[in-house]
Amino acid sequence: MTFRLAKHDRGIALIIVMIIIAALTIVVTGFAYSMRVEAKLARNTRFNPDMDWLGRSGVELARYLLSKRARGEEQMDALHQKWAGGPCRLPTDATDELEPWEELEMTNVKLGNGTFSIKITDMERKLNINSAPEPLLRFILEMHGGVDAIDVDVYIDSLRDWMDPDENAGLNGAESDVYLSESPPYYSKNGPLDHITELKLVQGFRENPSLYSVFAKNFTAISGGLINVNTASAQVLELLPGMDPDIANEIVMFRTSPEGGPYRNPNQIGVPLERFGMNGSSIQQFLAIESATFEVEVTAKIGSDSRKYISLLRRLSPKDIRILYFHSQ
Repeated sequence: MTFRLAKHDRGIALIIVMIIIAALTIVVTGFAYSMRVEAKLARNTRFNPDMDWLGRSGVELARYLLSKRARGEEQMDALHQKWAGGPCRLPTDATDELEPWEELEMTNVKLGNGTFSIKITDMERKLNINSAPEPLLRFILEMHGGVDAIDVDVYIDSLRDWMDPDENAGLNGAESDVYLSESPPYYSKNGPLDHITELKLVQGFRENPSLYSVFAKNFTAISGGLINVNTASAQVLELLPGMDPDIANEIVMFRTSPEGGPYRNPNQIGVPLERFGMNGSSIQQFLAIESATFEVEVTAKIGSDSRKYISLLRRLSPKDIRILYFHSQ
């Protein structure tokens, strides 16, 4: 006796088979992906200690370079120097023989089974949001931030309230009672900013992304307080009272010119300002020629894997360079 499935039954059977095959395909694909992820996690776990040591080695190299100064440059930090990735020597001293430490590599440094590269950036090339004088902040808000004079107090009072230790709001400011009504709610910092991105939480700045962008590019939360005129960009210098793009660019060009060279005293700022009929007294109070705070970016590589580490260093003296923090990105 022969049994035959009706055409309708054969169609159902075919659909069931196709569903089973599709389900099996999904299970196998998921299993393969899971195995690939687990294999990568296992490899990363194995490399974690080695990566971390490469990162820490990069920070130690940065500390060593920051402890060294070329002869005659003991009281000055500038972009031609080794720590900044410069040529180490000014054009006038190009024939001088380099010291052994000046010949050390800062990129693709081989160590163990990996390599690391470092980039050092001084924080004094920017204004400090925590210590900037109120008149300077008002000037920047109005002249460079496009804030109306009648609204400036909202920004000034709100920033002051964010940093002061109490919960007493200024006339135009805001404390935790305002921020707790936000979604999600949060408290006022009641202390100095740890990072410039905190401005996104401060009343006024949080509603004005373009103004925040001006501050994020030109301010830092951690530095010695004064601007290093040897490393600051023309964009930062332009924010100071009496400056414009032409004057700021002239200050930057002077420090790289054979006649000028890096500033060895803040009073030298008067030289490039002479042709504009200005003296440097109005901005000298904001300037220095040394840096004390440095961000170190370390890129560690082992095979095809890489990881970035960020560290912040404070140089109290050539023999006392402290690590403020170290973490991976």
